[in-house]
Amino acid sequence: MSLLIDYVRQFTRLQRNARLYLISNALSGVSLGILLLLYNLYLDALGYRADFIGAVQFAATVGAGLAIFPAGLCVDRLGGKTVLIVASLLIGLLGAGQILFRQALPLLITAFLAGIVSAALLVVNAPYLTQHSLPAERSHLFSLNLVVTLVTSVAGRLLGGALPVWLRQLTWLMGPLPFPLSSLLAPQPAARAYQLALIGAGLLAVPSLIPLFLLDPDPQPLSKPADGGSGGARRILTERVGGLARRVMADWRRWLDWKVWRPWLGSALVLLTLEQGLIGFGAGLFIPYFNLFFVRHLGASSWQFGLIDGGATALTAGATLLAPWLAARLGKARAVVLTQTLSLPLMLVLGFSPSLLLAALLYPLRQGAMDMTMGVLQAFSMEVVPGQWRGLANSSYQAAYWIAYSLSTPIGGIVIVQQGYSAVFVLAAISYALAILVLWRGFGHDPQEATKGGAGMNQTDPGAAEAEARQR
Repeated sequence: MSLLIDYVRQFTRLQRNARLYLISNALSGVSLGILLLLYNLYLDALGYRADFIGAVQFAATVGAGLAIFPAGLCVDRLGGKTVLIVASLLIGLLGAGQILFRQALPLLITAFLAGIVSAALLVVNAPYLTQHSLPAERSHLFSLNLVVTLVTSVAGRLLGGALPVWLRQLTWLMGPLPFPLSSLLAPQPAARAYQLALIGAGLLAVPSLIPLFLLDPDPQPLSKPADGGSGGARRILTERVGGLARRVMADWRRWLDWKVWRPWLGSALVLLTLEQGLIGFGAGLFIPYFNLFFVRHLGASSWQFGLIDGGATALTAGATLLAPWLAARLGKARAVVLTQTLSLPLMLVLGFSPSLLLAALLYPLRQGAMDMTMGVLQAFSMEVVPGQWRGLANSSYQAAYWIAYSLSTPIGGIVIVQQGYSAVFVLAAISYALAILVLWRGFGHDPQEATKGGAGMNQTDPGAAEAEARQR
């Protein structure tokens, strides 16, 4: 109870934009839980196999991977508020297409476009929270952000599991419908029940836009010109274009210098990018197919899997509250290594489990151990790079994760069709183990983990401290 009270106090002390951002995530968490639970089951009910479902996931993650770096530039140039509002509106429109379209090609196209837009929401998260928080409160803020999303998604998973069962009992909804509803909704009763539940999830996400419009504008990095008129504007434009050209030439010569590359190869940015790539590859092999694993392979109903998945998310949320305490005693990197290592044997036993009951017990434990320190890792990955490079760094992490995820997702679908589910769990465990080894070798032995990583990055850019001071 004292831990919960401490987090409530931390929330009241946060900056206004951070609080509004958390409220928006809380309002959208229910919809997120429903979508994550039901979308693959919806595609399965339409008659698509795991390999096509993997192709849809592949299209989405390729779009996200290709857009990661442009999204990072948009965040740095336009500011977090603009990116959050525009991306949220676009993802809503594209999500409607993913639910209403049933043919293979439109599903792939809308998944690809939704992946492009979702890249902006992925990239903006960590830099925005870092910008609107103090160093002392970041571990709590990042963990609280995850907990808020997880707790509300628990309600979404429970609701998402029950909705299709309830909708199937409404004969007037499952029977023939008048035009144009008959052309928009799936003819199969099971697919239509999932589709209607997903449409309801989209409607539930609409209020989450309100806090985003209430956000204070981000501080402008460039000051307004002192002299107005076309002459002053032309002179300022000329100076900026000339300065940009000079910086491009200087940067080009610098990137060709091996002395610049050598410290980067062992820097925190490279190590954490590699770690995220390995995690993404392992996750893509089996995470998209968990609902099929329980419903198709182990024989659970959508309601039962919603209950299991909701329980796993609730356990993860509770464990996440303990992550800052663990990080304060072991160090951020060591805490992540410890909890993720504990998840590996649980994952292997889960993958070979023939029993729904055993899998239902192991699934929450594996997810809680793997994900409880995710907020700590996000905070750590931002602290080891200079402030003005955090957008680029987060883009690198996200690109590595989602590109690897996109490559392994169709592989996972093919392996499931050809070899069964156990094989993908083994391959994922190997990839996770390599990621944990990279994190341990890079940061696990150093008690001053953040200091060393930050210093390594600053050596590559002597003006980093000055630039960060100007931005503040």
